[in-house]
Amino acid sequence: MNGRPFLHGYDAAALRNWSPETDRWARHFRSRVPLASRISPFPATQARPHLPYGPQVLNLCNDYDGEFWTAHRRDAVFARRLLRFWQYSDFLGSWHGLPVDGSPVDEPDHGLVNLPNPAYTDAAHRNGVRSLGCWFWPRSGDFEEYLEERGDGSFPVADALIAMAVYFGFDGYFVNHEAETPPDQARRLMRLLRYLRSRAPEGFHVQWYDTISPDGHLDYRNRLDGTNADWLRLGAADSFFANYWMTEEGVELSRTTAAGLGLDPYAVVFHGTENEQFGFDPDHDPRLVFPEGGRARTSWALLGSHFVWELHPGHADPDDQDAVFRRERQYWSGPREDPSRTGRTLPHDRERRDRDEPHAWDGVAHYIAERSVIGAFPFVTRFNTGHGRAFFLGGRRAHDGDWCDAGIQDVLPTWQFLTRGARGVGVDFDHADAYDGGTSLLLTGALGPGEATAVRLYKTELAVTGGERLSVTARGVGDVALHVGLVFADAPEDQVWLAAEPSPGGWRTTWHSLGGYAGRTIAALAVRVSAGRAASCAVRVGELALRPAEGEVQLPGVPDAFVVEETEADGALVLSWRLAQSGVAHYDLMAGDGRWLGRAYDDVYWLPGVPGGSGVVELVPVGVDGRRGPAARVAVGR
Repeated sequence: MNGRPFLHGYDAAALRNWSPETDRWARHFRSRVPLASRISPFPATQARPHLPYGPQVLNLCNDYDGEFWTAHRRDAVFARRLLRFWQYSDFLGSWHGLPVDGSPVDEPDHGLVNLPNPAYTDAAHRNGVRSLGCWFWPRSGDFEEYLEERGDGSFPVADALIAMAVYFGFDGYFVNHEAETPPDQARRLMRLLRYLRSRAPEGFHVQWYDTISPDGHLDYRNRLDGTNADWLRLGAADSFFANYWMTEEGVELSRTTAAGLGLDPYAVVFHGTENEQFGFDPDHDPRLVFPEGGRARTSWALLGSHFVWELHPGHADPDDQDAVFRRERQYWSGPREDPSRTGRTLPHDRERRDRDEPHAWDGVAHYIAERSVIGAFPFVTRFNTGHGRAFFLGGRRAHDGDWCDAGIQDVLPTWQFLTRGARGVGVDFDHADAYDGGTSLLLTGALGPGEATAVRLYKTELAVTGGERLSVTARGVGDVALHVGLVFADAPEDQVWLAAEPSPGGWRTTWHSLGGYAGRTIAALAVRVSAGRAASCAVRVGELALRPAEGEVQLPGVPDAFVVEETEADGALVLSWRLAQSGVAHYDLMAGDGRWLGRAYDDVYWLPGVPGGSGVVELVPVGVDGRRGPAARVAVGR
């Protein structure tokens, strides 16, 4: 096993000779979550109903859990940046170089290609977002080594890039070639990329960054024009990321150039905004892409949305993450932290710069309509953000200590947070208590007599046929009432409120039949707290579930082929099993005494050890409706 698995980069030799059998730890870094389909647009429930669905977003950001040399899939830390706003992205691009496996620490050789972290790919796919690996040049070595072409016109490196994407479960590459390149090499690079796209599976995407022209000259054009359009016209790329120094004329030229090629500007041109260095105050105003009162000219690329974590002085302090979460809401939902109340509170002023203040930033939600994947029963969320200060199962603390794993994040609320009514109650994710995972949804504050606060949560397209059921699991303190709201597509201005019963002594689940709504489609979900008299409120929602008729979803069976594959002298071990083809949302690994050890949708797991060094490990399958199936067991350390 040779230690804890970590991600690495790939140079020419590693690519030309790649196979999963020889790539150390390859099996530990596969994304197995399929790409979810998104539901149809429905402006009536949008936070900003006038926004069209056409413009897309590429989110090019760090996805290596804050680490570099030892980039892991999961870790025993809480203070990590895990994206909570997938609803505004269409592509996730992995922005990070990694050293080649075996490269010396003091003089690293970086690979041309790095994989997207599979934990983030899992989360992206769960939310209908395609995940891209990253190609970055210049690196160590001679670029000629990457351009080998066989006599039949095939390219070994391109074949490897396709095979790796298929095996690791991601969807293409962001190609950033920032080096002057000899014309002959540039021509062969064009052929390599055309070959790559011609052999790639359906849904595969290549985005070209605004760097060299087809003759190899490094020339940041900051627009799509006649000089660089051949990367699209000749089929080397699906889309184009225009460099950041945009002008109104340049963005408009990008639009007309794409249209002149017979291409949809929203599909093929992404004008870039750099937040990695400039935070909330980029040099070039996004309104050049999204003119106020007008139609978006192109799609949008965001570099460095991770700045909300990375540029915060206390980003590594687990007790200072609330400030990070607030910055993230301000970035995506706008300075007021409400996607229905977006827009800057101060003008964009290049003479007065502050990258840490969001007041001149409109919020991504100001320009981009929210997307959703919630289009079929069952839908179950425990509001698990993918990290926590502890881990809970059935409301019981099953693990003490910090953890993070983006790959087990739930589909989080579409609107973070859209509230109406009394302003004395706030809403946020709470890491102190949860029903399942590391987080619950907490509504806390004060209500006056007769007051209520409603929180719009999820955009949905759930056709009710008659046997479906809704349940909400909650606990609460204070003399307040909790209701779950349903918004139907045939009456989007109205809400139907179903009572819940939060218990002050523990978690309580309330069930409702949806049979009375047969033939209607649920277009949104909400919650509301209300008080008959003045009251303080602290209500936690631990689970919200909409399930099909009883018996329609089978409980998963005992997992097959659960074994200990490898053990290390320090107690670390590799466990494997056969991944179910359907019906399983994830697997929980449990110690024999009920302690939680890990969660994954995969067929392999590296554990640093088990409590006491020996005992029984259980593998519990959890169905797509949230029910836990019977466990497989294996003895460890005996």
